[in-house]
Amino acid sequence: MPTIKLLKDPGFLYDLNFLFFLKFNTQLCVDNLEDNSKKESYEKYLKETLQYFGDISDDLYIFYHAIDNEHCFITTHYIDPYKNKFASDFNFKHFKKILGNTEQIIRNAVRFYLKDLPDEEIKECFMSQSKLFDCIKNSKYSGEEKSKLYEFFINPTVYIQVLQYELIQKEVLLSNYYKDNYEKILEAHNKITYETLCENLKGIRDLSFLQDGDQILYTSFCLLSKYRMKLFFIKEGAIYILGYDYPSIIDEVVNAKKMHPLEDLCDALSETSRMQILELLLEREDVTCKDLEKIFNFTGSTAYHHISLLTKIGAVKVRNEGKTIYYSLNRKYFDTMIERLKVFSNK
Repeated sequence: MPTIKLLKDPGFLYDLNFLFFLKFNTQLCVDNLEDNSKKESYEKYLKETLQYFGDISDDLYIFYHAIDNEHCFITTHYIDPYKNKFASDFNFKHFKKILGNTEQIIRNAVRFYLKDLPDEEIKECFMSQSKLFDCIKNSKYSGEEKSKLYEFFINPTVYIQVLQYELIQKEVLLSNYYKDNYEKILEAHNKITYETLCENLKGIRDLSFLQDGDQILYTSFCLLSKYRMKLFFIKEGAIYILGYDYPSIIDEVVNAKKMHPLEDLCDALSETSRMQILELLLEREDVTCKDLEKIFNFTGSTAYHHISLLTKIGAVKVRNEGKTIYYSLNRKYFDTMIERLKVFSNK
């Protein structure tokens, strides 16, 4: 069986940034929990976590506000891309160092928030603030998001200084928290087995290659983000970033596989009208059946049939406001499908 080694720093850094992410995306964190029976207690836990670690400046909105597929700027540009250093020297000191390059942060922020623009327009935004502001104005973002972007790019250095200061302050608090609670990590690590992470998730996340040669399976646990489960393939083997309550996470993933067969998604996407509805939901936060009737010239029964099928397989979420039903894209469903499809890829 492959060797399983415990790493502290990756989980610690994900926790540190989760704390800031939580400030601006609390409801999103709650909504992402599949198990409805846990949502009330989890929401309470998240609010208590924020209270424990104290105030976080609103100036950090641009760095940690989630967009599109629920990713934020810092994780996308300053955590995930360093996965191949997780098993060696990627710690808080290294993280703080790369955040010391102010010019690079500004450029990365442009790339993150205007990623749909062609490269040539991105380069123009680097050179011209007026061009940058025009692109923000014409973007798909909400009024609040645009306002925050304008404020940031007028004087980004001030915001970056606040980021650096607050990360240092919270790192001290989190380090003390880890010292007081590290036995939870040791307990989680001592209980974990290769079978838990491989056999239980077979057909979802393939780790069979670890049985060849001297490949290593690393684990790194989060104390705050207790329901996290993230897998990276690295040159040394693989690394799982796990919340210390990982058994319930694995159960959730396995249940999602049972609840959302791939063939259901294939059947749904075989109909052009349903693809059009999903593409519409990429542009809009939510829609009603009346919207679908008007936009696609559907009858009431046709609109209801298509959106109900997408809801049934889990691709679309539902919420009620009075007598009106709103439908929105369930991105977590597609995240699950991507993980399922990875087993057919060479990557």
